Amino acid sequence: LSQGSLELTCQRIFSKKSKKQAITMLLTDRNFNTTFFDPAGGGDPLLYQHLFLSFNFLPFKAQWSVELGGEAPNDTFLSWFIGFTEGDGCFSVNNRRELSFILTQGSKNIEVLYFIQRTLHMGNVLKQGQRVYRFIVHKREDIELLILLFNGNLILPSRKIQFYKFLIAFNEKKTKRNCATQAPQGSQRCTAVDQLLRTNMLCTTVLLEGPIQYKRSNILPSLDNQWLLGFTEAEGCFTISLLSNSKAFRTRFILSQKGDVNLPILSHFTLLFQAGKIEGHSTKDNYSFIVSGLKSVQHLWPYFDNNLSHFLTSKKDSYLAFKEVNGSIEQGLHLNPERRKELITKCQHINSITRKTK
Repeated sequence: LSQGSLELTCQRIFSKKSKKQAITMLLTDRNFNTTFFDPAGGGDPLLYQHLFLSFNFLPFKAQWSVELGGEAPNDTFLSWFIGFTEGDGCFSVNNRRELSFILTQGSKNIEVLYFIQRTLHMGNVLKQGQRVYRFIVHKREDIELLILLFNGNLILPSRKIQFYKFLIAFNEKKTKRNCATQAPQGSQRCTAVDQLLRTNMLCTTVLLEGPIQYKRSNILPSLDNQWLLGFTEAEGCFTISLLSNSKAFRTRFILSQKGDVNLPILSHFTLLFQAGKIEGHSTKDNYSFIVSGLKSVQHLWPYFDNNLSHFLTSKKDSYLAFKEVNGSIEQGLHLNPERRKELITKCQHINSITRKTK
């Protein structure tokens, strides 16, 4: 066995072992009144989520070993990348049914796009304007590999819908290509694509000859992986302001998304952090998870502190400065006129970082 194959074999063995243990715990909860997952008896419902509703990267890593060989990106990067994509990515199908995967960032974060390119060994980074850059993947084999990564691993319902349409378009093109390759010259037109679109039943495969089956999932955000970090780096905002003519201040962490369909996920953030609330925007169909106030934002520290080494954008600088200024305010330093001027300058820097990431 190659090193990659051996690693995948070990992962399957240990993942099966963990799954068996989890199922045993679930069965004893249901039949013998144990409380592994029941909070009423001291259990942890988030443990259920961690054991049964987690990412599955095995199909992606298996195909990686076939196509590229060597070691695939680790789970830390992959969960971060999925979160980053759900915040800032696009599964694009144009009028000619050409497929593209796109990530967009401002010039301040161009390096993260090159890092993604190097890590995944695919795509191009192109300048799209004075301050805008895009990481774009067009190549069919690369698109297929990304599909294996995202299939069954997306969290936001709006992204699942976009990805589902993207997958149908990919399967349509793949089936047409297979028909053109296999059918003799002058034969009747292959009807597999028509049947595919008519029935919405996609044949199961792990990147073989047939279409790829869409995988439904009920994964929720967790503090045990880097999805939320990636999502925050793409979509999150650490913002704090002090007025120059008063002692007032406002400190907030914001995650926003468009669409009623995503409200359950935003609401889940309040359970994870035990803080925050959901607010609607003046713009229709836009909502934000907002953590506001000195005491509330402290609920954020454990997760982001534990993931400091996994930040990949300038959002790390924003977070560290945000935490520092909150600490200074908690000590009452904002009440000193001279120190307040310094803090106002730091606040402007934090807010400037947020604006320049896009």
